[in-house]
Amino acid sequence: MAGRIPQNFIDDLLARVNIVDVVDSRIRLKKAGKNHSACCPFHNEKTPSFTVASDKQFYYCFGCGAKGNAVSFVMEFDNVDFPEAVESLAGTVGLEVPKEEVSPYQQQKQQERVNLYELAGSANEFYQQQLRYSEHKQAPIDYLKNRGLSGKAAKFFNIGFSPPGWDHLKNTLGLDAQKQPDEKKINALIDAGLLIKNDNGRTYDRFRNRIMYPIRDMRGRCIGFGARTLGDDKPKYLNSPETPIFNKGHELYGLYECRQIRQTLKRFLVVEGYMDVVALHEFGIHYAVATLGTATSETHLQKLFKIAPEIVFCFDGDEAGRRAAKRGLEIVLPLLEDGQQIRFMFLPDGEDPDSLVRKEGKDGFELRMKHAQGISEFLLDTLKKDIDDPESLDGRARLAKTAGPFISQIPGLALKSLFWQVLSEETHIDTDDLKTMAKSQEIKPLTPAENKQTNTQQQKPQQASAQTNAQASHVEQHIGHDDYAGQYDDYQEHGYDDYGHDTMAAHEDHGQYNQQSNNDPKLVKSAIALIMHTPQVIQSFGDLTFLQEFSDNNSQLLLKLIDSLQQNPRNDLLQALTLLSADKDLETYKNIVEDYNKRHGKQTNQQVTTDCLVQLRLKAAKQIKTRLIKQAAQQGGFKQLPTNEQQLFSWASSILELDLLTTKLNNAGGKLSELSPQEQEKYRQLTGQSS
Repeated sequence: MAGRIPQNFIDDLLARVNIVDVVDSRIRLKKAGKNHSACCPFHNEKTPSFTVASDKQFYYCFGCGAKGNAVSFVMEFDNVDFPEAVESLAGTVGLEVPKEEVSPYQQQKQQERVNLYELAGSANEFYQQQLRYSEHKQAPIDYLKNRGLSGKAAKFFNIGFSPPGWDHLKNTLGLDAQKQPDEKKINALIDAGLLIKNDNGRTYDRFRNRIMYPIRDMRGRCIGFGARTLGDDKPKYLNSPETPIFNKGHELYGLYECRQIRQTLKRFLVVEGYMDVVALHEFGIHYAVATLGTATSETHLQKLFKIAPEIVFCFDGDEAGRRAAKRGLEIVLPLLEDGQQIRFMFLPDGEDPDSLVRKEGKDGFELRMKHAQGISEFLLDTLKKDIDDPESLDGRARLAKTAGPFISQIPGLALKSLFWQVLSEETHIDTDDLKTMAKSQEIKPLTPAENKQTNTQQQKPQQASAQTNAQASHVEQHIGHDDYAGQYDDYQEHGYDDYGHDTMAAHEDHGQYNQQSNNDPKLVKSAIALIMHTPQVIQSFGDLTFLQEFSDNNSQLLLKLIDSLQQNPRNDLLQALTLLSADKDLETYKNIVEDYNKRHGKQTNQQVTTDCLVQLRLKAAKQIKTRLIKQAAQQGGFKQLPTNEQQLFSWASSILELDLLTTKLNNAGGKLSELSPQEQEKYRQLTGQSS
């Protein structure tokens, strides 16, 4: 299988192609001063708002927010993957695309990922066919008709049906050419979350007698499913489990469909149910999306704000809905930049978006949205409810004390200033005094913490540190890190704006991110020796591609050793030496092990090996962050970095942040409650404990 495309080739390709020619070959551009313009190809408009800057080799749409370089334009316009876009552009300038060599293990992981996309797509087609041709089709058709769903909407959203029975999908996608069960295919279907294997080894369809709502990524690929039962099965709604291509905290149902309408997306409406999204689209509200049974995440917000400047959250009007709104408020405030707007819409009792839009129509529903609470109004109203007399002197003082820390979190300077003004008007306290008060106050959570202890809260400090690797593995999964964050994955813009040279210099002066100190030959040699003693750790540690960040000879030996053990797992030193018996560097490996044993003694504790690899991962993360900060400063900001580098920066930042929080937790005796509320929530997010 082909390897990754070298970054220096991509940079060279972008330097050779002219984005004006690339875009003009697909849509008609007109000269507009030093730039070129056209009606945006990514949404419907009558007045051109799409600009191509030849000097910056960049395009931007002021209507829908679409932006990027020549590669991203070809990906979006031609609806192709990253490598196909690079191949297409390279052909226009007579270049042959080189590929970096990757290990067999990496090739296998890349191919498995491709196979999962293909399986999910095949399952999607199967479910759609079942809705049309299954002998059980009448029940789902009647259900959809009773919900007021048209055939056009069902087709647009690819809605399907999983028939009752235990093996319909298994017998369609899990058989070989002789119609016999194919173990490899069945295992792949399990990995894709489409089949379940019970304790007795029996495999069966995960989804049975359910309406199927395919979840598609930004490229339109099916990555998972939401399913609603047609019987009495529990749960009523069932989502695909998390897989290498599906992360519930990253995806939004209906986002791909919103982008297909070719309209100017001025806002997004975030609701809870799949049918809510479909019904709203039926009534012409083509900007509705839904979370996948999870709370709105930072990644969700970044995705939506990349496209539109306004988000309206729609909640039930009951107490549960208001609690959910408060949790959303706590997530949103630290992310809110100037020019972005958040509003909160609460529905009448007993109504959901589906039922309400059918009663009031598009105009009535959008009128409710128009009168939804702004974020400042909702914040102050929420805090006032905990104050007996918010208009009294004591009440105003308490409001100032509790609201200030929330406002201090807002990164947008203009927006934060306006919040201070609103609070000043409410409390009759000068804004400078409010800011001074806020510095000495901690944020009091808007929603009470759940009455349960996590493993982290119960453990001793030394036990807390032992879990660092498992937690970091969750970070890698959460970020979508696969072979350095997946060069061909969807673009996810992070909240990092331009870093000036002063910022870069500050990092260099601090010294902790100095690249030279990160490449520690002693630590790398220790890792080689420890892995030789406990080679089984390689199978349990997780992704080790961060080691590619180091380029010295010892690091190359380490990478070669790991590659051998991934392909041929071993359990002890003797087996590892036997595996390397024909390797030209066998004596070097032996010498490293002997030298380590003389200094430290023979180590067979797997935790020691794991800890050593964790330290190498931290050094790699620091080195990556330093390198990319410098690169961003040279190129004019993080948004100018290639997509895979932005994702890599996000991975490194999360690894370092988790390490810092774990250290703080150890110093607090393993008691999570000793950390600040923001640190507690961030720790839960990074370790997969967030609700």
